[in-house]
Amino acid sequence: MNAPYASCFRHLTYAAALLLAACASQEREISPQATSALTQVRAQAVQLKQDLSRTNESAKTLSKSEGPELSSSLSSLSGNLDSLNSRLGMGREAVKSSQDQLATYFANWDKQTRGMTGDMQKTSQERQAEAAASFDSLRASIGAVRNDLSPYVSDMGEIVKYLRTDQTSAGLDAVSPRLSNAIDREPTIQRDLDNVIAEIDAIQNVKQ
Repeated sequence: MNAPYASCFRHLTYAAALLLAACASQEREISPQATSALTQVRAQAVQLKQDLSRTNESAKTLSKSEGPELSSSLSSLSGNLDSLNSRLGMGREAVKSSQDQLATYFANWDKQTRGMTGDMQKTSQERQAEAAASFDSLRASIGAVRNDLSPYVSDMGEIVKYLRTDQTSAGLDAVSPRLSNAIDREPTIQRDLDNVIAEIDAIQNVKQ
């Protein structure tokens, strides 16, 4: 989530600073009118975890392959990496859909708040700030996934590209340090995805 997402909260920042401490201890549940699209974001995060696991397992297999095994192991990694890339595309679409839903919801909420008076307007402004804080936390979690997963996918893609040309033990040895480094990143990315799922569950008030 980037500039389009952030812009829908710009009008809430004046209240958010006053409520940061309170928000941590309050329920984070937000109306389904604003969060229904997050169900698909969550589903894509769950699928990404599975695709990432399969990709990393095939990368580990490749790292130990010799002779005739190298070609089939490379094909397996390539196929799993293609699936992971496809899933990333679907994840981006799901996030975009949720951005659009949030922008519409907050614009309408703000419009309704301006028509209120006294304590009701104050209460509405406070709830808007709480909701904005929750979604800002989710945005940060999604950003962490993007920042950690992008170099992983890029490195794996370059490794596959190189080994398609040099399918030898010497070729595998040449990319081994980079392959090992990419493999070792999986736990961090899985943690990032778990954080996204947990953030969405908190916003949608899903009981674990």
